[in-house]
Amino acid sequence: MTFAKCLTATALVMSAFMLNEARGQTSLAGVAEIQARHDRAFVTELAQYLQKNPKADDRDQAYAALFNKAIEHDWFSDVEELAGHYLKSDPDGPVKALAQIIQTMARAHAGHFELALARFRELMQGIDQNEQEEFASSFSENLAATALAAGEIATARQVYTTLLARFGESPNLRQKIQAELKRLDRVGKPAPAFATLDLAGRSIRLTDYRGKFVLVDFWATWCTPCISELPRLQTAYRTFHDAGFEIIGVSLDENKTAVADFAKARNIPWPQVHNASSSVDLVELFGVITIPAVYLIDPEGTVVRLDLRGKVLEDTLPRLMKRPAQTAREKTGSAAAVR
Repeated sequence: MTFAKCLTATALVMSAFMLNEARGQTSLAGVAEIQARHDRAFVTELAQYLQKNPKADDRDQAYAALFNKAIEHDWFSDVEELAGHYLKSDPDGPVKALAQIIQTMARAHAGHFELALARFRELMQGIDQNEQEEFASSFSENLAATALAAGEIATARQVYTTLLARFGESPNLRQKIQAELKRLDRVGKPAPAFATLDLAGRSIRLTDYRGKFVLVDFWATWCTPCISELPRLQTAYRTFHDAGFEIIGVSLDENKTAVADFAKARNIPWPQVHNASSSVDLVELFGVITIPAVYLIDPEGTVVRLDLRGKVLEDTLPRLMKRPAQTAREKTGSAAAVR
């Protein structure tokens, strides 16, 4: 595909997306939706500008603005070919790093993690070790998070290992990476056994959940991404609870009453533990670094997934919960008999 054709295709994709959004609009849009539509139009116009003016003096500025918007909204696949043509036509251009991010994340979102890792390593080699530590760390975290969401633990480990090799001389970054690697090591191993009380004073013991899948959700009422995820968790709980799916919430709020009031107002049916007043520090026990943080534990008590959220949660749980509810109850009963 020629460079001009690539730009034309990109513009058409953007325009089609905007048209579909407009047709599906049945009510007043929220701020985020309005902003997204404006940003789509902005990206489309930039692509058209570059098509008509491929050698414009402000070409790099246009690419930088276009790629930044694509990165902001995770529109990687939409502009992947555009990024490839930029790298081919100007391999050492000032927007090279942004184009490499587009390619890397597009491959990761498509599930091609080996290619994503190859692009990522190329990017890391070209980053200035003294001036771009924060940029490298932020991008690495995004790529690792995408890998974790897909269950690609080994890929996430390689991302952090590559970052450590490149920026290991930074004490703060080294400590953070080592903590992330330690958290990844929990996958495939028994979950930390704990016994504590929930907000209502009822006993919570992880061993009581043997024979079931358990999602341990670290959250807080002030954590916007945590609250945004709540409807999905409630749907998952209603759908799969009878088949052997449980959730244990662990709140990082300072105020215990605030958690209780929030859980009551939102009709959250699963037990909540207030970490600050708990008899055990679950944050330290599980190695939580930031929230939201999710640990999925299988019926045998093994950590099998980290950070299972969003659409990935919706896609993954049905595969895990194929067993009939009766089977789950039988296993739970067997575990109780052993105790």
